[in-house]
Amino acid sequence: MSHDSSDIDNTLIAMLGADSTLLSYMPDGIYWEEGPPNAKRFVVVSLVDEVDVQKFGARSYENALYMVKAVGLSTLSPNMKSAAARIDVLLDNGRVGLGSPPTVQGYTCMLLQRESRLRRTEVDVVDPSIRWYHRGGNYRCYMSVSP
Repeated sequence: MSHDSSDIDNTLIAMLGADSTLLSYMPDGIYWEEGPPNAKRFVVVSLVDEVDVQKFGARSYENALYMVKAVGLSTLSPNMKSAAARIDVLLDNGRVGLGSPPTVQGYTCMLLQRESRLRRTEVDVVDPSIRWYHRGGNYRCYMSVSP
């Protein structure tokens, strides 16, 4: 069986995008690495670091660290606290036996949990009176390669 690591990325995006509660806070959607032009309340997923662990001459599992954050325009008074909490509910409960781990063809989820939190404010480069809020966390994902 072939394994495509991008299927893990896409599964995390799909998990977040399928949650109506998260989308009520961030209605512009869930995206890989950056939101689209004109988006004002959205979630970004990006790969921070990844290591393939070898065993017996083949990949045994993938150890990936994802940054997952809600991004909101200050003038809309986005509910950043609730958005970050919802991301955490969806992704930090993926430990085997403790919740619903992501299902990815060709892989078995061994662990999905928050490793650190993220919270910062960015001043808009075009209009310094505008702020962009960023809130979420870094999530560690271990996926075992299924034979």
